[in-house]
Amino acid sequence: MRRPRGFSLLEVILAFALLSVGLGILIAILSGGLAQVRNAGDATEATLHAQSLLEQVGVLEPIEPGVERGDFDRGRYRWELAISEVEDPAPRAESGADVVPIESVGLQPVGAPVLYRVQLDVSWGEDETPRTLRFATLRVRYPSPGQGLQ
Repeated sequence: MRRPRGFSLLEVILAFALLSVGLGILIAILSGGLAQVRNAGDATEATLHAQSLLEQVGVLEPIEPGVERGDFDRGRYRWELAISEVEDPAPRAESGADVVPIESVGLQPVGAPVLYRVQLDVSWGEDETPRTLRFATLRVRYPSPGQGLQ
């Protein structure tokens, strides 16, 4: 007797089951990759907005301690800029005739630069995973003539 050639119904069902599991895994991997690409694009765009905002501090607008808030792209990205004075890490000069208090930093030589910490937080996303990037830098400002003199 001759044995029939071909696949049995059980073998075909098993092959389709393996194929569907494999395709499901492949689709999950691809969708995870697409989500990572979208997140990377959002972070890149937030970084470019932050760079443009930080470049203005001390150039187009004066450095003044305080907090400012705003948004980019019609509210898609929100930002908060905090500027505060920091202690100059350079050794302080001894008290003398050429040393006066400047703002809240303490005794500094007349005309000595004042150091500021500029911190910018950019956030986006309203869903269960909001994202935030923090940028921090130091900027120096020389006091205007007559400022700090008492």
